Amino acid sequence: MISTALFHYPQTRFKDSIKQLRNPVLKKNYKQRPEERTRLKFLEYLILEAGYSKNRIAFESPVSLPGDKSSSRSDIICYDEDFLPLLLVECKAPNIQLDEQTAIQIARYNSEISAPFLMVTNGLRDYWFEAKNDEVVFLSKIPPPFSSINRIVAEFSYWQDRGFAGTIEEPIVQKWITENCEQLFIEPSNPARYFDFEGTEADLQLPNYYQVLMINEQTRLAVSFTSTPFGATKLNMILNQGGQNVGLLSASLDIIASDQVENTMIQNANGIRLIDLVEEVGFDFLKSVKELAPSLSLLIKS
Repeated sequence: MISTALFHYPQTRFKDSIKQLRNPVLKKNYKQRPEERTRLKFLEYLILEAGYSKNRIAFESPVSLPGDKSSSRSDIICYDEDFLPLLLVECKAPNIQLDEQTAIQIARYNSEISAPFLMVTNGLRDYWFEAKNDEVVFLSKIPPPFSSINRIVAEFSYWQDRGFAGTIEEPIVQKWITENCEQLFIEPSNPARYFDFEGTEADLQLPNYYQVLMINEQTRLAVSFTSTPFGATKLNMILNQGGQNVGLLSASLDIIASDQVENTMIQNANGIRLIDLVEEVGFDFLKSVKELAPSLSLLIKS
């Protein structure tokens, strides 16, 4: 089934100007790894949407398997009110296909843990199982203890905690970021995708979850908001034409809000230039990103 964590996002924190993943239960930071993002996305679902107590969630518990000389660890174990294992979760990177081998792996782990419910996820698809009478049975529905009971309340602080927004104080900008993030990342027709953009300048803070907007048959615009180590917030856009990335827009929303010029960088085949986004396309905080997308696409490639 489609993953319960599809529209959830892991919390982040900066350490030495590097954005790291934040586990809010363990209160520890982790390196940006695809499987860790999957695990923390599902944790967000458990706490915020399923209403599961974070006090009954464990991570990286040692698992001793017969004939296994390595030190195996479980990704997530959820316990019941008597602190007996209730759910064992195995998390994979989004590019890993979930197959029979994945199910065999989690069943082996469960031979030591003995949880009645099992789940494997890559953040895009979830497969739920029930361990019953020495068999592992596929489930077509989420077991009741883990079903959704809450709607995500994504206020501005929600997006700050997850690295989409900095410390902007202007209420109109906070409102604009919050509304656009909800449209792009919680209520879109397509799930957002994480792009790491390896090798790009650290100052741009490009790595993040992006929503891809269709401008026309040949043109796509990947859109994201991201915080910087200094508390600023950037609107980043990558223009793709015919399958090739051809341009970048990085706008500092803090500078725009303070009415300063040269608030946006454009990079394309013609080089790099600084512009005033307000003057170029009439940008303001009353128009949504989706409304602005066609004119911003033209600006990026000009």
